[in-house]
Amino acid sequence: MIVLKNPNEVRKTIRDWKSEGLSIGFAPTMGFLHEGHAALFERSVSENDKTIVSIFVNPAQFNDPEDFAKYPVSTDRDLELCKKSGVDLVYLPDADTVYPGGVPDIELRVPGLMKNLDAATRPGHFEGVLLVLSRFFHAVEADRSYFGKKDYQQYRIVKEFAKMLGFPMEIVGVDTIRSPKGLALSSRNARLSDSDKEEALLISRALKLAESLILKGEKDPVEIKTVMQDVLDSSASIRVDYLEVLDATTLGEIPLLKGEVLLAIAAFLGPVRLIDNITVQVS
Repeated sequence: MIVLKNPNEVRKTIRDWKSEGLSIGFAPTMGFLHEGHAALFERSVSENDKTIVSIFVNPAQFNDPEDFAKYPVSTDRDLELCKKSGVDLVYLPDADTVYPGGVPDIELRVPGLMKNLDAATRPGHFEGVLLVLSRFFHAVEADRSYFGKKDYQQYRIVKEFAKMLGFPMEIVGVDTIRSPKGLALSSRNARLSDSDKEEALLISRALKLAESLILKGEKDPVEIKTVMQDVLDSSASIRVDYLEVLDATTLGEIPLLKGEVLLAIAAFLGPVRLIDNITVQVS
């Protein structure tokens, strides 16, 4: 496994691989990797000749400096997981490499997909995500780029962003990986106590209960949201940030459920913010 910090060296390696007719998969991450990330890497390894992973904690996507300062770093462990997952190259730049001269004052947006959910509660977050991806997509000219659907809004935004700017790569969404009890895997889970993790299971339970009601024929989004809220209200520890039932493609509100719908929750357990979602096909 190759580890590089210079984008020019990354480009040269990719050019050499492509000259041999090899396909390239790419998974951008912020490190502190877990089995959810491994699922992205393994999917890429199964679909491409070479897989590249980037590890970079992007300051541009944090609207809370304290959240950025607390983001855990575990580079040695991350490299071991990459190697175990069959990754061929890890791109490990520093902030001066990604943003020479500092983070530029530029705003990248995808109209229509950045009005609600995390875009509303974390202003500037997705602008920062798109900024760093615009740099990485130029450095890593991949055939496919992999994103976890746990961050569903991000997946949809990036897919549309790549299409808008003409990046010649397929954006692949990978299903959420969960613990045996159903908790969506997240780097932030490391900040939860054992009792917090038990409380956090109410988030996935609320989503699964809503899914079961939809599959039984319930089509009123207000009723679905009420059911999810009632589950979360059973815990005094959970503070809901948002709870939405939306069209899974447009991320817009719908008066009556039809097609594919997104059930999405963001909630705090103490200072730790967790997100989770599922999509449901309405019959």
